[in-house]
Amino acid sequence: MLRVWCQPQLRQRGNVLVSAFSSSADDGSGEDNEKAAVTSSPPKYEHVRKLIVGLGNPGDKFVNTRHNIGFVAVRHFLETYASRVTGQHLELQHEPGNHGDVARFRVAFQQKATDKNYIYPVDDLVNRSSKRAKERTLKEGVPHEEVNVAVLLPKTYMNCSGTAVRAFMQSHRWRIKKNPLALNRQDELLVVTDDVALPFGECRFKAKGGPGGQNGVRDIIKCTGTERFARLRIGVGAPYWFAGGKSGAPSGTAMDKYVLGRFNGDEQEGMPDLLHYTNELLRLYLHRGVAQATTYANSMDLERYLKQYGASSKTRHQ
Repeated sequence: MLRVWCQPQLRQRGNVLVSAFSSSADDGSGEDNEKAAVTSSPPKYEHVRKLIVGLGNPGDKFVNTRHNIGFVAVRHFLETYASRVTGQHLELQHEPGNHGDVARFRVAFQQKATDKNYIYPVDDLVNRSSKRAKERTLKEGVPHEEVNVAVLLPKTYMNCSGTAVRAFMQSHRWRIKKNPLALNRQDELLVVTDDVALPFGECRFKAKGGPGGQNGVRDIIKCTGTERFARLRIGVGAPYWFAGGKSGAPSGTAMDKYVLGRFNGDEQEGMPDLLHYTNELLRLYLHRGVAQATTYANSMDLERYLKQYGASSKTRHQ
């Protein structure tokens, strides 16, 4: 298993050599924007560090509960897509000092992967959306051709997730960028979590902001001292809550009991497709940034994704 970061490349910046792992002082402006202005193609920021945190509760009693969908989605991404594109059998390893299970790997954009139910094309959702989009990618590439990824599943229970995130950031000298939407070399944090305000099958990115009622996110904000990190919110709300123009759970719903309950039969049947969909969204985020991932995720849901791309576990595709 790949357990350590690869040796960073050194790049020339003026009269100074800087590491491709280092956090630059800019925030999507300054020298990086000047470079963009004088080149025909957008600048590339290879080997940026991105930390993906899946939220949930440890222990057998919480397995396959709605509140643990962050655990499930991130673990699935690691064991399927990430393992196959890297050619590594990636596994989470418990790191007591970081209060969680951790894996590290480097992933490149132009790779092909397969898993038990799917064949992942080299083309991502952007390339598959139109011929013009694909031609642009072939001409200009993507902002993050290669990414150093760390995956963290906190073992502190949901409401104390920030303890693990803070420990990891301190031990790795992680410096979150000031503007999560900016494309630069600064470190990034993405938190993957459940959201009862979205129906099952909907996923939404959020670049920054408050906790939105999610206690794990609230604790991360408290422990890191910042709201400047992205989230991928995976809907776990009951579809009937949103039918006929309704806006959410009925008054009096025992929300704690609901999120700690297990997915019903229909949801379990749709889970393989949902996890493949979240894999695609995470790939967009890694290589194109949270802004473009938001554009795609926030304009569709699982049903539309399956209809548009035919990416069902029952129908393999090239």
